[in-house]
Amino acid sequence: MQSKAKDRDPKLMLMRVVQGALIGGGAILPGVSGGVLAVVFGIYRPMMELLSHPIRALKKNLWLFIPIIIGVGIGFVGFAKLMALLFAEDSPYPISLFVGLILGTVPMLLSTARSQGRHKNDMKALLITFAALLAFLIAIESLTKMNIQLSPVWALISGVVWGFSLVVPGLSSSSILIFMGLYRQVMDGVGRVDLGVVLPLIAGIGLVAVLFAKLIDRLFDRHFSLASHAIVGLVLASTLMIIPRSYASLGQALLCLALAAVGFAIAWWLGRWGEKVKPADADRA
Repeated sequence: MQSKAKDRDPKLMLMRVVQGALIGGGAILPGVSGGVLAVVFGIYRPMMELLSHPIRALKKNLWLFIPIIIGVGIGFVGFAKLMALLFAEDSPYPISLFVGLILGTVPMLLSTARSQGRHKNDMKALLITFAALLAFLIAIESLTKMNIQLSPVWALISGVVWGFSLVVPGLSSSSILIFMGLYRQVMDGVGRVDLGVVLPLIAGIGLVAVLFAKLIDRLFDRHFSLASHAIVGLVLASTLMIIPRSYASLGQALLCLALAAVGFAIAWWLGRWGEKVKPADADRA
């Protein structure tokens, strides 16, 4: 094995477990991207190599991946239990908070998208992905009314959706699952470590890794600005569809608006903090 000796330092390994837990939690929390956190911690490129060339990556960075994988598992299950509790009731309050969290990441995403230069078709890419996903979600809503009951097949589909939030920096797939009515059901299954949910979910994430990780990494390498603006379009479309549309009273509507503002402020602060703690040699998002 070619893993570096410093990667076996107990303090560094503990830090990697914590980072992995945050990445796993980032995949769970609406408005947070596990891919972005991997970029912030400087492990996005090794993670992409693990997904696209696992044997080669493990030979090179075994002791880097062991604590991170452990941490991801801890964060994924732990945050799933928390989210299942928050979404146990059909309330607009947690969704409003998460809408704010998602929208609060947009300024950071736009800043990152422009960090390596601009392309004349950036806004076209944003508008095209926004319109395409919005039309797709509206079509699904009109056809199914989103009354989906979780099954192994839907758990697999949820894993595919979640897989993209890991390999595409900036994309939070949780908002799509909230819209489809699957988010709370999946969180409950993961929190209980229900293998009928967990195994198909992992299979879906693995499917994305096998089929798309290398392609997406190459796309960001060659067309960073266009790809990043396209992600912003996806984020805006998926968020628009989960905004609560009916309220019991004016007071409830105002409280939801206040929670969205709080979420926006938290996400904005986390973005600024991430820029400060990002290693000098961290991968680009």
